[in-house]
Amino acid sequence: MIWGYLAEFWNAITQVGDYTVAWFQSVGNAVAGAIGGLFEDLTHHLYDIFYFIRWFFDNLGDVFSSAFTPLTWIFNFVKGFFTSAVMSLEDLGIEIPEMTLISENTEAVLEAVPYLNLLLTAIAGVFGLMLLIFIIKRASRV
Repeated sequence: MIWGYLAEFWNAITQVGDYTVAWFQSVGNAVAGAIGGLFEDLTHHLYDIFYFIRWFFDNLGDVFSSAFTPLTWIFNFVKGFFTSAVMSLEDLGIEIPEMTLISENTEAVLEAVPYLNLLLTAIAGVFGLMLLIFIIKRASRV
Protein backbone atom coordinates (compact mmCIF):
# COMPACT_ATOMS: atom_id res chain seq x y z
CA MET A 1 0.00 0.00 0.00
CA ILE A 2 2.76 2.46 0.89
CA TRP A 3 4.83 1.41 -2.11
CA GLY A 4 1.86 1.95 -4.38
CA TYR A 5 1.41 5.47 -3.06
CA LEU A 6 5.13 6.20 -3.49
CA ALA A 7 5.00 4.86 -7.04
CA GLU A 8 2.06 7.13 -7.86
CA PHE A 9 3.89 10.07 -6.31
CA TRP A 10 7.05 9.27 -8.30
CA ASN A 11 5.09 8.96 -11.54
CA ALA A 12 3.37 12.31 -10.87
CA ILE A 13 6.70 14.05 -10.33
CA THR A 14 8.43 12.49 -13.34
CA GLN A 15 5.53 13.39 -15.67
CA VAL A 16 6.05 17.10 -14.93
CA GLY A 17 9.49 17.16 -16.50
CA ASP A 18 12.50 15.13 -17.43
CA TYR A 19 14.46 15.08 -14.15
CA THR A 20 17.27 12.72 -13.34
CA VAL A 21 17.74 10.78 -10.13
CA ALA A 22 20.80 12.91 -9.34
CA TRP A 23 18.64 16.05 -9.47
CA PHE A 24 16.21 14.60 -6.93
CA GLN A 25 19.13 13.51 -4.74
CA SER A 26 20.55 17.03 -4.78
CA VAL A 27 17.13 18.48 -3.89
CA GLY A 28 16.86 15.97 -1.02
CA ASN A 29 20.32 16.85 0.19
CA ALA A 30 19.49 20.56 0.08
CA VAL A 31 16.30 20.03 2.10
CA ALA A 32 18.15 17.84 4.63
CA GLY A 33 20.90 20.47 4.92
CA ALA A 34 18.35 23.23 5.49
CA ILE A 35 16.60 21.25 8.22
CA GLY A 36 19.95 20.38 9.82
CA GLY A 37 20.99 24.06 9.68
CA LEU A 38 17.71 25.06 11.33
CA PHE A 39 18.31 22.71 14.26
CA GLU A 40 21.97 23.73 14.48
CA ASP A 41 21.01 27.39 14.73
CA LEU A 42 18.33 26.59 17.31
CA THR A 43 20.70 24.59 19.50
CA HIS A 44 23.37 27.27 19.11
CA HIS A 45 21.00 29.99 20.34
CA LEU A 46 19.76 27.83 23.22
CA TYR A 47 23.37 27.14 24.20
CA ASP A 48 24.08 30.89 24.16
CA ILE A 49 21.06 31.56 26.40
CA PHE A 50 22.07 28.89 28.94
CA TYR A 51 25.69 30.06 28.82
CA PHE A 52 24.58 33.62 29.60
CA ILE A 53 22.40 32.42 32.51
CA ARG A 54 25.34 30.44 33.94
CA TRP A 55 27.64 33.45 33.55
CA PHE A 56 25.08 35.76 35.19
CA PHE A 57 24.52 33.58 38.26
CA ASP A 58 28.24 32.87 38.61
CA ASN A 59 28.99 36.60 38.70
CA LEU A 60 26.01 37.25 40.98
CA GLY A 61 27.48 34.75 43.46
CA ASP A 62 30.84 36.53 43.24
CA VAL A 63 29.13 39.88 43.93
CA PHE A 64 27.38 38.51 47.02
CA SER A 65 30.60 36.90 48.20
CA SER A 66 32.48 40.19 47.82
CA ALA A 67 29.69 42.15 49.50
CA PHE A 68 29.66 39.96 52.60
CA THR A 69 33.44 39.58 52.94
CA PRO A 70 33.85 42.62 55.27
CA LEU A 71 31.01 41.36 57.47
CA THR A 72 32.71 37.95 57.67
CA TRP A 73 36.02 39.56 58.62
CA ILE A 74 34.39 41.70 61.30
CA PHE A 75 32.42 38.76 62.67
CA ASN A 76 35.51 36.52 62.85
CA PHE A 77 37.59 39.24 64.51
CA VAL A 78 34.99 40.09 67.16
CA LYS A 79 34.23 36.43 67.86
CA GLY A 80 37.94 35.65 68.17
CA PHE A 81 38.42 38.66 70.42
CA PHE A 82 35.67 37.68 72.84
CA THR A 83 36.61 33.99 72.74
CA SER A 84 40.23 34.73 73.57
CA ALA A 85 39.19 37.28 76.21
CA VAL A 86 37.49 34.64 78.35
CA MET A 87 39.97 31.81 77.70
CA SER A 88 42.35 30.79 80.40
CA LEU A 89 46.01 31.64 80.04
CA GLU A 90 46.91 27.96 79.67
CA ASP A 91 44.51 27.67 76.73
CA LEU A 92 46.23 30.67 75.16
CA GLY A 93 49.63 29.09 75.73
CA ILE A 94 50.76 31.58 78.38
CA GLU A 95 52.18 30.14 81.57
CA ILE A 96 52.33 32.45 84.57
CA PRO A 97 52.33 30.19 87.63
CA GLU A 98 52.83 32.87 90.29
CA MET A 99 50.07 35.18 89.07
CA THR A 100 46.41 34.44 88.45
CA LEU A 101 44.31 36.96 86.59
CA ILE A 102 41.01 35.14 86.93
CA SER A 103 40.13 33.58 90.23
CA GLU A 104 38.86 30.05 90.54
CA ASN A 105 35.43 31.36 91.47
CA THR A 106 35.23 33.41 88.26
CA GLU A 107 36.31 30.41 86.21
CA ALA A 108 33.69 28.27 87.92
CA VAL A 109 31.01 30.87 87.09
CA LEU A 110 32.09 31.00 83.43
CA GLU A 111 32.11 27.21 83.20
CA ALA A 112 28.65 27.08 84.74
CA VAL A 113 27.14 29.31 82.05
CA PRO A 114 25.28 27.03 79.64
CA TYR A 115 26.08 27.47 75.94
CA LEU A 116 28.84 30.00 76.59
CA ASN A 117 30.32 29.50 73.10
CA LEU A 118 26.90 30.13 71.53
CA LEU A 119 26.47 33.28 73.59
CA LEU A 120 29.92 34.50 72.59
CA THR A 121 29.10 33.85 68.94
CA ALA A 122 25.84 35.80 69.23
CA ILE A 123 27.58 38.71 70.96
CA ALA A 124 30.28 38.75 68.27
CA GLY A 125 27.61 38.71 65.55
CA VAL A 126 25.72 41.61 67.13
CA PHE A 127 28.89 43.68 67.54
CA GLY A 128 29.92 42.87 63.98
CA LEU A 129 26.52 43.92 62.66
CA MET A 130 26.64 47.13 64.69
CA LEU A 131 30.12 47.89 63.36
CA LEU A 132 28.98 47.22 59.79
CA ILE A 133 25.97 49.54 60.21
CA PHE A 134 28.29 52.20 61.63
CA ILE A 135 30.63 51.86 58.64
CA ILE A 136 27.74 52.04 56.15
CA LYS A 137 26.31 55.14 57.86
CA ARG A 138 29.73 56.81 57.80
CA ALA A 139 30.23 55.88 54.15
CA SER A 140 26.78 57.20 53.17
CA ARG A 141 27.61 60.66 54.58
CA VAL A 142 30.63 61.05 52.32
